[in-house]
Amino acid sequence: MISETAERKGQWEMAWKRWILQSARTWDDVAGIIQLINISEIDHDHMLFTQYALDLNLIIQALNNQEASFENLYKGDEIFQRLLDYAKIHFEHEKVIMEQMKSPLMKAHLEQHAIFMKMIEDHYKEFKQGRLHIVSGLKLSVLDWWVNHINGIDYQTFVVRNSHSGEEVHNE
Repeated sequence: MISETAERKGQWEMAWKRWILQSARTWDDVAGIIQLINISEIDHDHMLFTQYALDLNLIIQALNNQEASFENLYKGDEIFQRLLDYAKIHFEHEKVIMEQMKSPLMKAHLEQHAIFMKMIEDHYKEFKQGRLHIVSGLKLSVLDWWVNHINGIDYQTFVVRNSHSGEEVHNE
């Protein structure tokens, strides 16, 4: 009985998270489902990248409304460039901090970063080739991965592991 209740609660929480991700427009909409890492540079990166991912709404909404104008296509290209550029910057910040911490999770963490970059690059290629149908699922796939990454391996690496080591991580 208890496991059934816990299972239902887990399913409800997952459905709630998905609804938030699907309907979100701003950082404030998703802030309640994203763990803070308590490293100001990383938390700021997470907030900024999340907002860039949410900006995909502009192009998704326009393209879903059959507004495939040059202006909207240009905005989409611009959003993809921001996502790619900022992901590289953020992942480098995390790498430097993991090196300082001598994190045992660094290899797995960097592998996840590579998977995410490939996912965004693949979506971008599809977009540039005019395959606009991919855009509909794009926001959810990017945000879902991103939130799970922050709440999973980022939290394990920067909060849980760091609290066990007793070392302070310094931002520059």
